[in-house]
Amino acid sequence: MHYWNMLFMLLAVYPVIININHAGMFNVIHAYGVLPAGFVGQLIARKLNIVSVATAIGSDINVLTQKSNSMLARTKSVLVNTGQVSAVSKALALKAVKLTGLNCNIKVIYEGVDIGMFDAAGFMDRDQLKIKLGFSVDKRIVLFVGRLVREKGVYELLNAFSHICGKYPETVLVFVGTGREKNNLLELAERKGLQERIIFAGEKPHAELVLWYTASEVVVLLSYNEGVPNVLKEAMSCCRPVIAAVTGGIPELVIDGKSGILVKPGSVAEPVEALVKLLGNPELEENMGMYARQVLRQRNLDWKRTAEAYRQVYLMLLRGKSGLND
Repeated sequence: MHYWNMLFMLLAVYPVIININHAGMFNVIHAYGVLPAGFVGQLIARKLNIVSVATAIGSDINVLTQKSNSMLARTKSVLVNTGQVSAVSKALALKAVKLTGLNCNIKVIYEGVDIGMFDAAGFMDRDQLKIKLGFSVDKRIVLFVGRLVREKGVYELLNAFSHICGKYPETVLVFVGTGREKNNLLELAERKGLQERIIFAGEKPHAELVLWYTASEVVVLLSYNEGVPNVLKEAMSCCRPVIAAVTGGIPELVIDGKSGILVKPGSVAEPVEALVKLLGNPELEENMGMYARQVLRQRNLDWKRTAEAYRQVYLMLLRGKSGLND
């Protein structure tokens, strides 16, 4: 179905881009994701004789290339023939280069985070926030934000939480997001007798996430594959410590033992140990959270920097196409 997905995207997007191009010609097509968008963008850019950019985001390189030889071949085609490929992490860039077998120039451009928007200091204290979100002040929230799919490690998280419930009876696990595994997770929670301790809050507006991050004790993401997740950057910006799987670009963001705790993907025992360590030491939790925000500030991981990096990529490609040196 992935081949048909690309074909239908091409059929849907191409007429729209042609109409836009007639109204006011553009010079660059930037596709977000190597597949399917990058493949489609490359074909259309070639048709219009303009330059193309594709950003590798994680699932395209880590997951789709494993689906079939056909998908792998199309991925290589995008990586080799696109004007400029970027990646959201160093780990992803290295993996993309390895796929091609060539010395490709893949630029690492980290995605930003709105540090002004995701700032715990700009809100009421945690107790007041808990009340606002429907919790009593004595509750301690373990938070997940993202799609409810197996690849995000949601089952490992639920099982890990079940192991610490007796030790920390005031804790609740909150899933913010939707996905195909929701009903199965609900059933698992009921089988474990945790239906009162596990809350499925549903999808929330992006601007509202800062309330959930700030009200929580710790944010957990146990994905099997990732780039550099926005969820972790947003949580860290809100001075929250994170527990995250050692995968993709996550170790480029989370400093183990300082801004969060890194665990092995697929593990339940290691997240249990990490939760006990943080929930049992509020001072450590607070220090990690403060350090996490400091890391983001020091590395200047904001959207303006991301936008400027892409602007420079566009200018470089356009100068090369026109033969100009400045």
